[in-house]
Amino acid sequence: MVTKINKRLLYFYGENCRLSLSKIAKKIHKSPQLVKYTINRLEKNKIILFYYTIIDYSCFDMLLFKVYFKGGCSKGSELNLLVKKLMENPYVTSIYEMGGQYDLLVEFMAQNPSKFNKELKMLIKENEELNNYDIIINIVSHIYPRDYLMPRNKKAKDLNFPSEIIVGGDRDKIVLNDKEKRILLAFVENPKIRLTSIASKLDINIKTAISVINSLKSKKIIRAYKSALNTDKCDLINNMITLNLHNIEPEKENNILDFCLNNPNIVKISKTIGAWDVEIDVETSSSTDFREIYLKIREEFKDVIKSFNSYRIYKVFKHNYLVDYSL
Repeated sequence: MVTKINKRLLYFYGENCRLSLSKIAKKIHKSPQLVKYTINRLEKNKIILFYYTIIDYSCFDMLLFKVYFKGGCSKGSELNLLVKKLMENPYVTSIYEMGGQYDLLVEFMAQNPSKFNKELKMLIKENEELNNYDIIINIVSHIYPRDYLMPRNKKAKDLNFPSEIIVGGDRDKIVLNDKEKRILLAFVENPKIRLTSIASKLDINIKTAISVINSLKSKKIIRAYKSALNTDKCDLINNMITLNLHNIEPEKENNILDFCLNNPNIVKISKTIGAWDVEIDVETSSSTDFREIYLKIREEFKDVIKSFNSYRIYKVFKHNYLVDYSL
């Protein structure tokens, strides 16, 4: 059971794992020593699973492909072995265990559909259990903070966190110099890396490292440094709602985005191409709370929803926003 204090800490550290302990301590009115101890316990108990840097991959002309595999693993040992193989694949950015008709959601990053298809076929050839799947192309994602972890009278914007981060979509390609590439990849590998370590690793001074990092932020390449949570150990349920839409107009689309932005339990909405048009990620403390949101979406947007479904997300094994060859 995650305590009230831990939830507040998870909020701040979850939205920015590079926040100093003293800043977090000030926000939650606890000592830096207690904050450090609590974070260590959260990591040791696998409540915080790992850390990741949100990077807008569209800056590098990359595409994100989501593959939903069905019926590939009947035993836990088989799943673990498969996940281990997928973790080593250089084109795989994210891996999730799912419930319902799908076993796994695996996200691939590639320069074009042809390259993705080649890599997918090669993967299936080596792992025949993956020969049943659906493919979704991610167009753009709107990522929101976990506002449900905070008291209702607190807003993300009051705490210096963006209320929305947008990645993907249509952006002009950005060409990075060698220092920028190496620093960006250092943050992909370790979002909590110290500035002194970056300077030492790249043989540059700290002022130069800070200048490059600020440049990557100003270009909206680096968007955030976040924590991946074990929702089960946080007494949370993670579900994805999928929607097929029709008669959709810009105004209606904006209404859906506004609904998601203003619901504290919705942490992401993605526009997609494939078996469905929209994916909405929802985290709630109970199945009753999730059903309430699910039904509200169906009722409020019934004039544009053609069909809908929901899927349980049980575990996240990996979650990245860039692969090395992207640069």
